[in-house]
Formats: sequence, C-alpha cells, structure tokens
Amino acid sequence: MDDGRASGYVLYYNQYSVCSLMVLYSLALKGERNDSEDEIKVQTRVVDIFHEEQLEEHFLCDINHHGQVPVLAHRSELDRPIADSVEMTLWLAARYPQLIPAVHEGEIRQYLKDLHALNYFSLSFPGRPEVAQGFEDGVNRRLDDPNISDRYRKALEFKLAVIKRDKTGGLVPSETAKNEKHARELLASLENCLGRPDQWIYGSQPTALDAHLVVFMARMSDVGRDQLIPEKLKQYGAWAMQSPEWIKMMDGRKTMIPH
Repeated sequence: MDDGRASGYVLYYNQYSVCSLMVLYSLALKGERNDSEDEIKVQTRVVDIFHEEQLEEHFLCDINHHGQVPVLAHRSELDRPIADSVEMTLWLAARYPQLIPAVHEGEIRQYLKDLHALNYFSLSFPGRPEVAQGFEDGVNRRLDDPNISDRYRKALEFKLAVIKRDKTGGLVPSETAKNEKHARELLASLENCLGRPDQWIYGSQPTALDAHLVVFMARMSDVGRDQLIPEKLKQYGAWAMQSPEWIKMMDGRKTMIPH
C-alpha cells in the first residue's frame, strides 16, 4: 500500500468502522467554507481491516501506529497524518464552521469528547471475546516471523498492547456494563438538547455532533442495542437517516459487516 498523499488529502477508512463513518458523514454535512479558499477535496481509500490490511508494515509504521482507521493524510498540507476522528472533525470544522457553530461550540466539543470516551468495540461485541482474540492472533502471527524488521516488530508489539487494552479489555463484562451506563446517560442528555425529532440537534443546520451521533445510534441499532437510545432520539435518528447524504454514504449497508 502506498500512502497516496502526493495527490492531495486522502482519508483511509473502512465502511464498517464507526469512527470512519463519523468522519465521512461530517464531510457530507460540512456546508460551505469560511473563506475564499478552494473547496477541500478528499480522496477515500479503503483499508480492509477484516483482512488485516491495517497490520501491514507500511500502514502500521508510517500511517497510523495504532493500526486503526480513519486517518487523514496529506504530504505537504499536514505535518503528520491525523489519526483521531475527533481531531479530524475539529480540523474540518475550522474550515467549515457549520460543523461547529460558535454559539454552540463549547457544548459540541464536550459532547464529541463524551461520545468518543465510550468504547465502541465494547458496545458492539459484548460477550464475544473471540472477536478480540482474532485481532490478537493476527498480530501474534506476524510477531512469530523472525524476519520482520525491528521497526515493524516494535510497532506490532505496540499494536498488541492497544488491542489488549481497548478490545480484549473492553469486553470484560464490567467494562461493557460501565459503557452501557455512560451511553444511557449521554444519550439522555442529548435527548434534552433536541427540540423536535424531525430536525437537527441545534435546529435547521446539521453539525458535527449530528454527524457523529447519528452514526453511533445506527451502530447501536445494528447490534440490537436500541434499548440504550431514548425514544425521541430514535425518531430523530430515523429522520436523519432519510437524508440524501446518509443514503448516499451508506448505499444500503448497515454499519456492521454482514456475518
């Protein structure tokens, strides 16, 4: 895999990655630029995380040492690839102010922080430790190869620690219960922000909060966790998913890869 950055902005993503979809939906809802600069055009490049493309040496060592998507890269415009979906969204919002309007900036930033403090893996695969084990096995197979480079070995060891912490550790029942509790509390608070279920959280224009929240609720619905979502937010989510931007982005897919 080449890094593809020479030709402009490249978003490495996977169509079944929650955080990838949050950034893609933010791009779709971004509105107009805040100055006379040219429109930011972002090429997309799929990373097949289910066939371990994120564990390839180049991606893990040169693109994102966490071995995750999304990642936004550009050879000259960015000092380094942006590998955090909230940071990516804030970078985009600095250029497209509709995503985080000044009047609601504090609330949106805090809600984005709170939303991303949840462990999406824990909430998506409860009671399925074999899923996390599969990720560990993929790294361990590579570590068993005595011919890999030193930098690759170090990167794989770091990645294994991330998997054990966020994925294996996230599926401990007490961790899942903690994430469920925090998700309920956060969604209840967000329901209180919503005026009508047939409009965006802050009125007639979508923001970054809408982009991230709708994706999160779609994932919870797709994994059978509708009970975490208050009724008014369910109606709002159903309304948002009728938007042309959502329909185009999802193209009939769910947020979870079919079994």
